[in-house]
Amino acid sequence: MDLAGGVILLILIVTLVVILSERINETAAALFGMSLAGAVLYLAYGFEFREFVIMMQWDTVLFVTAMLIVVAIAASSGMFQYIALVLIRRTGGNPRSIFITFMGFVFVISLFLDPLPTMLVMGAFTVEVCKTLDIDFRPLLISEVIVANFASIPSLVGSVPNLVIVVWAEIEVGLMFLVLLPLSLLLFAITVPLLLRHYGEKLESEDTSDWNVLFLIKPSVMIKSKHDFYLSIIAMSILILGFTIGALRVEASLIAMMVASGMLVFSHERAKGLIRHLSWDTIFFLVGLFGIVAALEHANVIGEFVNGVTGLIGNNAFLAISFLIWIPGLVLSIIDNIPIAALLAPLGQSLGSINPVVPLALIVGTNIGGYMIPFGDAPNMVAVGLASDEGKPISFIEFTKIAFPLGLIHLVVSTVYSFLAAFLFTLV
Repeated sequence: MDLAGGVILLILIVTLVVILSERINETAAALFGMSLAGAVLYLAYGFEFREFVIMMQWDTVLFVTAMLIVVAIAASSGMFQYIALVLIRRTGGNPRSIFITFMGFVFVISLFLDPLPTMLVMGAFTVEVCKTLDIDFRPLLISEVIVANFASIPSLVGSVPNLVIVVWAEIEVGLMFLVLLPLSLLLFAITVPLLLRHYGEKLESEDTSDWNVLFLIKPSVMIKSKHDFYLSIIAMSILILGFTIGALRVEASLIAMMVASGMLVFSHERAKGLIRHLSWDTIFFLVGLFGIVAALEHANVIGEFVNGVTGLIGNNAFLAISFLIWIPGLVLSIIDNIPIAALLAPLGQSLGSINPVVPLALIVGTNIGGYMIPFGDAPNMVAVGLASDEGKPISFIEFTKIAFPLGLIHLVVSTVYSFLAAFLFTLV
């Protein structure tokens, strides 16, 4: 590693520390770090900023932007709340049945949404339902964060880290879904009974609760715009079909952008307002982060890191799987999982030649690492913020007491599952 590479690596480390401190906006820190990295490349190698920018993963940025547009229109239509209300009306007001229903619904929508929009869509709705039934909403919020994260594991669009890893590590989307969906279902089957056991006494409604109030609400009331409601259903159907067919050859970013832009076209005059309210901080955070990673790649820092780790691991698929699950899952759980995915994805690509399951292990580790502590990722903070706004704050100990042990169980189960999957691939 030369001096320029060392300086860019230092820029990355300082940027992550600043982001972790929460004293400066993470998007601002990432963009400033990218600018400094670009300046180092220019001074050290005469690398023009235009050439530097071209190296960035713009297809990933555009994919995220497209999915944010789709989610914004679907969420504003009330589609998710409509489906959730239809489902909970079938529970008869039983708190445990409501809990299981909510977890199942969060699991399904997390296959199509990042955990952050999942919590933004479901968090407030969950609080209102629980208040109506006099149920403590904190167990459901914490549980939804946990389920949303591991449910995202098998899906290309389930989380931003998934997309980053799939693009960089050149993972086959169909293979990813087939291998990792059974793991997510297994984690769900293990997790829900443990959560019910832990929160058993809290999932009891008061005698004063009025289930009839909720039952009398027509699900159609949740629909804020019939136009957007039907548009969202059509768009989601096209996305699912497109991603399924696209696994053969068509790029996911192209499919997502076509669907998102089509939704904006049919939104007519409201398109401007929808675009204005997108999560631009997330988009520009990715731009800044990808810029720093691109600078590291040009300075050959990532190449040296990959070579070093590959030299230690060799051709041992089980050691590679353990490294890619436990390092992001446990050691780096205090850092946002998007930077971790971007930094380790080249390593996943390099180690993928050992066994097809190896790069998939990185997807597992980054998703599980996101929910082990309350400030580990944005969806966690959404849940904590909602509870605080309602006067029932979720303490660090309360969140970690259930999330951290479950995270450890998930890491162990995922490691054993990945070992078995890798072994089966050696027999094929």
